[in-house]
Amino acid sequence: MPPKPISSASQPASEHEARDRLHQLLSEAEGFLHGSLITVARRCGEPSCRCASDDQARHRSLCLGQTRAGKTTMVHIPAALEPRVRQWVENFQQADRLLEQLNELGRERLATAKE
Repeated sequence: MPPKPISSASQPASEHEARDRLHQLLSEAEGFLHGSLITVARRCGEPSCRCASDDQARHRSLCLGQTRAGKTTMVHIPAALEPRVRQWVENFQQADRLLEQLNELGRERLATAKE
């Protein structure tokens, strides 16, 4: 006979709160992106450009670094999209932290149930 499902009323308050925050984030967030935002400084290759002779004058751009299927990729982020992409990366990190918190609470509940 399978065990009875655990009702939300029997969940510890910390687990209930983490589930609520995760549900709210998933419902309200515009998007999620897994990766790291990286500022890249490069020379453009134009001999007359200031970046050719001054290392401090290199052109800067923002990229999203992601590892997928064992390969790291870099996706250029246009300046106009930077705030949105930063928020999406933060949303993913927040969801990941909440899932990790739920995982730890589940491990504690499992250890208690085994006793």
